[in-house]
Amino acid sequence: MFRVPIRFIAGFIFLAAIITPANANIPDDCNIPQSLIADIRLMLTAEDNQLFDLWTNEEVFCACAIIYYTDPPDADFHDRVMNSAVIRIGKTGDPRAVAVLIDAIETHPHQALYALGDYRTPEALRALTTRVSDPDGSIRENAAEGLRNMLAPAIIPDGWIDAISDAIAAVDEWLDKEPDWDVKEYFVDAKVNLEDLLKKAQATAGTN
Repeated sequence: MFRVPIRFIAGFIFLAAIITPANANIPDDCNIPQSLIADIRLMLTAEDNQLFDLWTNEEVFCACAIIYYTDPPDADFHDRVMNSAVIRIGKTGDPRAVAVLIDAIETHPHQALYALGDYRTPEALRALTTRVSDPDGSIRENAAEGLRNMLAPAIIPDGWIDAISDAIAAVDEWLDKEPDWDVKEYFVDAKVNLEDLLKKAQATAGTN
């Protein structure tokens, strides 16, 4: 009787998961070998000493994005893998990471919000702004940290000034309502940073 190798079946099932409509947010240009995804997933299971310099940033981003959207909930070390994948996506610096991190706010808000602070885009700013008044204090803290850590982009993108202005307004509105003094300090720092970013952006826009 003809027997289909188990590895082939597992690979086919994983591939089928990738192309389902639910995973439409995987970047279209993330075409990497299944074996590479498996290797990076294995690295994500490590509690520490994760070494990703074996691969390019693009390979790590694509593998982690695919894993984030497709890793089965009952897979070995699933929670650890998902946490690590979101963190690693943020560290790649890949422009495509912003969209994935925004999705990850719903499942891994702490990791995603903190990472978004490293991306100088209106989309990242707006995503952080939406969580300024979140009911969960730890999520507000991560949103404030992200806004506090945001740096000015080399070239001012469309929508940047509006996004900063909206973020300042949101922080202003919430600041006096914040019940946690430690989180409030983060918001104070965030407001100072945002106002500085706004001045720089307006000055740059005025010279163009």
